[in-house]
Amino acid sequence: MRHVFRKQSHSIRKQNGAALIVGLLLMVIVTLMAYTSMKGTMLQEKMAAGLHNRTLAQGGSNTALRNGESFIYNLVNETNGVQISGTPNGSMSNIYSYYNVLEDQTSGINTNIKEFSERNWSSTVGTIHDHNFTTVHVNAKLKNNPQYIIYELPFRKSSGGTSAFDTVGGTAGSSQTEQKAFAVLGKSDSGDGKTFSLVRSLYTAVVSSGSTN
Repeated sequence: MRHVFRKQSHSIRKQNGAALIVGLLLMVIVTLMAYTSMKGTMLQEKMAAGLHNRTLAQGGSNTALRNGESFIYNLVNETNGVQISGTPNGSMSNIYSYYNVLEDQTSGINTNIKEFSERNWSSTVGTIHDHNFTTVHVNAKLKNNPQYIIYELPFRKSSGGTSAFDTVGGTAGSSQTEQKAFAVLGKSDSGDGKTFSLVRSLYTAVVSSGSTN
């Protein structure tokens, strides 16, 4: 009886060791599955946060764009339009010229336009949106208020030296009309400042120069 009892005790000790190994393997598998699931959840959260920030930035830049379009529309509508011309420093109604020097292509693109297109929020270039988007709901606010800039597109010169947008009705004593084109840039960032959005639209207007002599 003692001999049989010793064999059974030895078998039990072997079974206990195997159960420990199997238990450890199962624990490792469960841990790996939990880690993989947690990592996937974290990735989904980051993707959702990225989409949220991108939506905020795009919404802000489009809002600024509409603000700029409304400004140039009202400005042209309230004047004859011809007197609205972009300047290198935006001294006329904050409308800039495309080149550093008017109609001088060799002078390069206006540095003010380049500066606005960068994520330089300390710059004084650009018009801040008239609504404060930094104080709205915590999940919808922006780090900086959206801004827009307007610049006049240069006329393309033909071989004869005339503008591609030629005047119409240019007889003496009549009213001349011409087409002007402006670009509106809107920019914004997200609430955390990590996502930046820059959008542009083209605004054209047929304007009148009044009577000519």
